[in-house]
Amino acid sequence: MGKTISPSFYTVTDIQKILGIGRNSAYKLVAGKSFPAIYVGNRIVVPTDHFQEWINQQTEKGGRLNAKR
Repeated sequence: MGKTISPSFYTVTDIQKILGIGRNSAYKLVAGKSFPAIYVGNRIVVPTDHFQEWINQQTEKGGRLNAKR
């Protein structure tokens, strides 16, 4: 049987789907200074492990995700 490979990175579309937010909100969120996004050429990617750490930090803060800048 083949081995399932987990993605190392999420795209902005992935983040949008995971968080259940709109496209504009997703782009505003990844543009934030505290968000772990990496720019690769014209693409924006988010390392999956860093995204999970970011979610954990927001949860510990009792955070409310706000994509406004």
